[in-house]
Amino acid sequence: MKVNSKNIKKGLISGGIQGFVFALAMAAFDYLGNEPFDLNKFLFYFFFFGLIMGLTTVFSNSKKNKKC
Repeated sequence: MKVNSKNIKKGLISGGIQGFVFALAMAAFDYLGNEPFDLNKFLFYFFFFGLIMGLTTVFSNSKKNKKC
């Protein structure tokens, strides 16, 4: 499996966007539950979920490019 810079760039962008949306949704659920905004929790969700989704994007794009 070959990972090139184009796949890494797509993974970083995709992971960043998906991590931000997930963290925003979790903060909205906390707000609706009358809990205060917790920056540490927001950053954890953003980085952890973003990292997992970014890696998933990189490896799935690498596999897809390998088949072509």
